[in-house]
Amino acid sequence: MGRQYLRASAFLLLGLFLMAALPLQVAATAIEFEAEQRVNTLNLAAGETYAASIVVEPNTSTMVSVDCDACEVTLEHENASTSDNHRVVLFTEDANEVTLILSSTVDETVHFSLAKNISDTNPTLRPSPATTGTPQRVGNCGNASMCMDTARGTLAGVESYDLANLYHSGILDSEHDEYIVINVSSGDTLEWKWLESTGDLNLQMYFQDDTTETLLDNVHHLGDAFSELSAQTPASSWWTAADDGRFVARLGTSVAPTYWSAHLFLFEEQPTTPLIGHDLLNGREVLGHNSTVVPLDWQDTHHMDLDSQLGDVHLQVDQLLNGNWVEGEEHHLLAGESLRTYPYPGVDAGRVIISKTPVFAVEFTMHDFSDFEGLEAPSVLPASLNESNASWPLLNLTSSLEGEFTLGVHDTVDTYRMEVDGWMDSIHFIQFTVEGNISDLELQVWDIDQTTGEVLNTDITRPAADQLKLGLQVGRGTQYLQLRFQNASDVTPHLWGEDVPAHSYRITSTYALVDEGEEPWFPPSEDAVFWGGFARWFLGALFLIPVLYLAIDIKRANDFGREIIEKKERLAWYTARLDSGELNVKSSQKDIARALHAVAQLEWEDGLDAWGEPTLHHRTENLALAVWRVDQRLAKVEGSWPLVIGIHVIEGDWELAALRFDAPDGAAYEVVSVEPRFLHQREEVFLDALSEGHRTFLMIGLQGSAPSVDIELNGRINNQPFAARIPETLARSLEES
Repeated sequence: MGRQYLRASAFLLLGLFLMAALPLQVAATAIEFEAEQRVNTLNLAAGETYAASIVVEPNTSTMVSVDCDACEVTLEHENASTSDNHRVVLFTEDANEVTLILSSTVDETVHFSLAKNISDTNPTLRPSPATTGTPQRVGNCGNASMCMDTARGTLAGVESYDLANLYHSGILDSEHDEYIVINVSSGDTLEWKWLESTGDLNLQMYFQDDTTETLLDNVHHLGDAFSELSAQTPASSWWTAADDGRFVARLGTSVAPTYWSAHLFLFEEQPTTPLIGHDLLNGREVLGHNSTVVPLDWQDTHHMDLDSQLGDVHLQVDQLLNGNWVEGEEHHLLAGESLRTYPYPGVDAGRVIISKTPVFAVEFTMHDFSDFEGLEAPSVLPASLNESNASWPLLNLTSSLEGEFTLGVHDTVDTYRMEVDGWMDSIHFIQFTVEGNISDLELQVWDIDQTTGEVLNTDITRPAADQLKLGLQVGRGTQYLQLRFQNASDVTPHLWGEDVPAHSYRITSTYALVDEGEEPWFPPSEDAVFWGGFARWFLGALFLIPVLYLAIDIKRANDFGREIIEKKERLAWYTARLDSGELNVKSSQKDIARALHAVAQLEWEDGLDAWGEPTLHHRTENLALAVWRVDQRLAKVEGSWPLVIGIHVIEGDWELAALRFDAPDGAAYEVVSVEPRFLHQREEVFLDALSEGHRTFLMIGLQGSAPSVDIELNGRINNQPFAARIPETLARSLEES
């Protein structure tokens, strides 16, 4: 019995020991994410596992590369799994789906690229020019600006979701090179941009037409495994087709197997890139491949800067003069260099020819070097008074002017014109001050006779005590000022058109009238006398039109008032017409609005008769008030209670007068409409000033549910507070009254 117990205890201990030795696996739920895009970014939390399902084709390989610090990437399916902290490749024979798993021991952002459906299907024999071959489609880009983005700091093509056939991949072994055929047209440029590779790669490009084959320069070699995630610049190469035909790409490696993926762009030829009509003062970027011609507008006061920040470029700047092109020198700009070109005088247009450059991005910028308002100040005065002086910039005598000597084009003299306004024989004093680097300058001003062109007076000055000032008395008309270098040859030892810093300056003028001269008088012509008289009679007749209109309006009002007196019982008349259908509500409302104005012109008693017997009537020594019920159908606001209120001031002058409608029982009433229009708020209508003898009739619309209302007039009479209240309460329904 004891032996059996000891044996059982030994087996139990052995079992516990073996269980402790086995690795403990704790099932953790992975966080799902989407990974179908070619390049993805994911924020990993330390200790968490992230999983994504990727749909693949059978008998293909899937490659995932990651850029991280402490992460691990895994690809797996039912029969296989592989893990690494940099790149994994997994072959799927029968499966249609693989699982991508990412995890990290620290919180970090992981960038990873996905290449799937990689297969070994490219031919291993190079087709001869006479062989048909099977061409592959690539990403066709009709305009370089659609597939390039220099803001990324590269000239390589950029991926676009609407660009089909861009992505290519394959598997290489070290014993057999593989070939890819791409059909091209003359002038097309092929860009091969590596994305991922697991080993070294060697890319050679052949061009074939119907009969010949040429091995092109620019062999593209990757010395080791490559990933676009870790590379500072994309690994791209470009080849341009000299004729219609096809490119044959030869791919080789020394490592078997080598998995690779790339983007293949085909950029169509752009013979011209017009910039005519574009504002180049704000800059314009021209993108392209191999060559293009850029025609552009060019003014002779603008110099052009061409900048190539991202790559070398060969270019030539031509200028159009008198219908003929003047060709410039060919320049080779290195990356980061720029070229400044000055226009020839009288230039009509320009063109920039870019050539022998696989890929380029050139910034075109015009700079205005005119002295003022788009004009470059001439170096001489007009030859005579008959010569047009429109090309001489106008110097304002009450403000400053900023100009420059454009030394690059040997501009050393600037001449400005001044327009001095005044009467005959007037005298004006003008003082000019030049600021800036003035040590080598001198200033001259002319006073010119406006009839003969003779120089009446002139003065020249040079800097003194670090100041350059000159004052001169001149007559009215066009006068001239000239600023120039004392010795032009000292500041122009260079050739015309070289890039030399400009010499800037500011001219400030001070003006004073010395003698205003004689005011001219010209007798009016016969035409002026005739048309002046005609205008006075015509305008006088126009001024009488308002008076005539007012007289007609008063006559119409009086006629309407007499019509109302004859008919009397006007409110009852409206009701009868509405009942019979002779009048509609809208026309009745317009008619009653006219009647309110017309009845106010009548005597008080006549007005009472015109409306009919008042429902309420209150009279004191100073004031008379009357109230009439109005047919509900005439209310301007649906559901409101319409009333006509008459007010007659017998004695005294009212100020700040206001009608108040107070509901003794129930909720307060609200005034919702007043005709004629007066300011109203809640239960009050503000009438302001009512003078002695004033009569007015108002149609009021009250909104509320109280059974009755009290009506009173408040205000000030002769600066004393006063109130008049109708002693009787007006019931809303006839039964209650």
